Amino acid sequence: MSSNLERIQKLFPKCPICNSDEGYEPSAFIPDVRCKWCRAEWSIYEDGMELKRASNQYCDKQLLNKNLSFVHWKELEPLKKTEPQISERIFAPMDYVGGHLDYREPAIGYILLKPDCITYKSSEGSLSKMDLKVPFEKLKGLEIRTTKEITFARWFLIGAWSILFKAKKEFLVLSYEDQAEMLQHMIFDFHGQKENVDELVSLVSYLKRKKLDGVS
Repeated sequence: MSSNLERIQKLFPKCPICNSDEGYEPSAFIPDVRCKWCRAEWSIYEDGMELKRASNQYCDKQLLNKNLSFVHWKELEPLKKTEPQISERIFAPMDYVGGHLDYREPAIGYILLKPDCITYKSSEGSLSKMDLKVPFEKLKGLEIRTTKEITFARWFLIGAWSILFKAKKEFLVLSYEDQAEMLQHMIFDFHGQKENVDELVSLVSYLKRKKLDGVS
């Protein structure tokens, strides 16, 4: 039996949403797959596909969580892309639970998104104080991960594993390269506000690409 990656590549050599021919890769939520370019994610069934995460094109949210036939996806008319206008956006609640080599204590706070960077700030009521800015050119990853996906060996090396393995839930993991060119990780509890986080991940993907492409 062919894998979902092989099936979608054969059925859709070009992504049905963004028309890219860069191909597909496994989603963090295996066996789902995602487009390498626009980051749309699908669950693949016997006779159709369900869009599980919207792309960074801001044109396909109306298709979310709909199991549509392969024929429907093939006949999908080009979706009109919209350009999000962002000066500053706050995403909360977003509590830091660990992972970073220099920040061992949890913090209560929020993520501040700007056109050129993502910043984590602790709130006034947080016992631990944080104000960490990550330029998009240093950002290496921003994904939802389950405790099952976070292996003991990986997080034992960078800390915070004892917090993570106390509960079966999802976390937002931000990875970036610091000034010493070391890979750092920040793990956030978003308290089940998954729609909020999906929007954040999608916006960051769009803004990062726009920034690195040199589009004003």
